[in-house]
Amino acid sequence: MRTQINSDKNINVDTRVIHFVEDEAHRALSRFASKLTRIEVHLSDVNSHKFGTNDKRCVIEARPARHRPLSAINRAPTVRQAVRGALDKMSSALESFFGRLRKRGEDTVTATRHRPAIGRRRAPAGSNGSAEAGRVKRRHTKR
Repeated sequence: MRTQINSDKNINVDTRVIHFVEDEAHRALSRFASKLTRIEVHLSDVNSHKFGTNDKRCVIEARPARHRPLSAINRAPTVRQAVRGALDKMSSALESFFGRLRKRGEDTVTATRHRPAIGRRRAPAGSNGSAEAGRVKRRHTKR
């Protein structure tokens, strides 16, 4: 499981922040590590340089293998609290997601997404849905 950290221009991401985020992500999501390909963490300051309560935002996007990504958002007064809150939400979301897959009997590693049928044929107007519905009727004309 790879961890990618992004931030806006108002959050200074140095090695200390990187290590903190990676350690917290490993702590909170280690039991899902074999089922996830990547974790993306987006840090931002909502109201830029102005002071405000709950102005630090953390968006975490987890990408389960062969499934659509899941995301969790948390706002808090500090970056640390925002990251911890978002990771708690993500852990809960992943537990529900993989629990639903287990309940349906799908293996998370080998599961494939079902794609909708594209270009499915419609029965011609006026047909009653019988075997003749898919056939094209030709007109016989005299020449």
